[in-house]
Amino acid sequence: MIALIIAPGVNTGLEALNKHYPSPLLPLVDRPFIQHTVEFLIREGITHFDFVLSHLPEKMEDLLGDGSRWGSEFRFHLAQDPLHPYEALKAIEFDEEEFILLAHGDRLPQIDLGKAVGVSETDPSNPTFWFGPADSKTLETGWSGWAWIPGKYARNLPSRLDEKGLESHLLSLTDGKEIRLDVEAQLGVQSFENLLTSHRTLLDKRFPSLTLKSREVETGIWLSRNVSLHPTTKLVPPVYINEDCRIDKGIKLGPHATIGSGCVLDSRCFVENAAVFPNTYVGESLELKDVLVDKNRLINIRHNTAVSIPEQFILGGVSASNLGFRFRTAVAQTVAVALLLLLWPLLVIIPPLLKLSRRGPAIFKKQVVRLPTQSDDAFWQTFNFVSFVPHDTSLVDKSDRGKHGGCQHFFLQFVPALISVARGNLHFVGVRPRSREEIESLNSDWRDLYLESKAGIITEAYINYGDHPTEDEIYTSEVFYASTAGLGHDFKLFTKYAGRLFRRKG
Repeated sequence: MIALIIAPGVNTGLEALNKHYPSPLLPLVDRPFIQHTVEFLIREGITHFDFVLSHLPEKMEDLLGDGSRWGSEFRFHLAQDPLHPYEALKAIEFDEEEFILLAHGDRLPQIDLGKAVGVSETDPSNPTFWFGPADSKTLETGWSGWAWIPGKYARNLPSRLDEKGLESHLLSLTDGKEIRLDVEAQLGVQSFENLLTSHRTLLDKRFPSLTLKSREVETGIWLSRNVSLHPTTKLVPPVYINEDCRIDKGIKLGPHATIGSGCVLDSRCFVENAAVFPNTYVGESLELKDVLVDKNRLINIRHNTAVSIPEQFILGGVSASNLGFRFRTAVAQTVAVALLLLLWPLLVIIPPLLKLSRRGPAIFKKQVVRLPTQSDDAFWQTFNFVSFVPHDTSLVDKSDRGKHGGCQHFFLQFVPALISVARGNLHFVGVRPRSREEIESLNSDWRDLYLESKAGIITEAYINYGDHPTEDEIYTSEVFYASTAGLGHDFKLFTKYAGRLFRRKG
């Protein structure tokens, strides 16, 4: 049996989470939502899956792979427009008479696929549509987005269909002979409230088709492996704590509290009717109720608002890579301080010498953004990047361009930048330091890559192309550096830099 899952990954109102997650990858208790869906359908007898993706498709593919881990076959198709993903169906080949399960990846209704299969086998002219459950406000039922239809229904679709248009089109093909089945329960990630309600539904065991992977140590209390739980912690079921979490003293969790893997909850905090996403730090004495928390993003369900918290001691991220990055920063600071103690006379001597040998200022300062940082510019911290040559290459005399060999770069750029390295704002090797305006002018893909990198005095572009690389050379260099960055590659670039210190040309 074949399932065709429409999962463009974007939902109106979920923008605060869709920046980093396609909707089907949002966590539901112990795993991403789409994984619950896939495992549910495999138990229902589905063996072949076609996924229509659009937003951040690589993340979906990384999670799901080729399906072999579930003994199934997965194929992926790309829709250009996430708001009209059904165009991609025209390129997917199905046996026109074979029935397929049409599903939407941002919801999972409680269905019995066997009933629909039985109907199609006895009467091939009758497709099945699942409706409901009733909306809590309007008490009306609508199409769940799931249907058991012949493959020919997915062919020759009108252009630029939205979901409502797809429903109307498919029902028009049935000539009123479709089978309509009601859905009693449905999980979903279509809105903030929908997601939190789905957490409660699963914790209350009101969706029996799904099972949770951790051990239920007491009724309604699930603890995963490697959980550090302080003896003074109070757990009010239902509560689910994923693996590798640290729960400090005096904390109350529950009812309806989900703690994602790798989280740290500081002393005396309170979590009720809330889901804390993986690798999140929750600060001391913080009260979380009726919220979703993803690192520093706090989403209030009652007010339907999403805010980002800049203070890391209140909400923030936790990861092993952060610890490694901090260690490397501390080492770079120590080395920079040692070099400054050795080279400080140069900082005193060079500026007056430059004033005598050229016109204009001897010292140039530029406000640049500290890296790595988040995509939200509200969290961008800036510092003064000091140099003895202009940061804007257009201000450099044309006759001087290309003449700054390794030695001049060392005295005029490397030495003054040591101050920033010693303060922990800069590294020895990294991408080019940029101002807010320069970062905002980058295209979105380049900007996202840049913000996740670290800035340094020595850059891949400088080593490969000298003082004045073109924009294309800078782009290719920074893409390459982002994909290969590490201690080994940094050491290689630093060695090349040291080897050209006293050459005339870089």
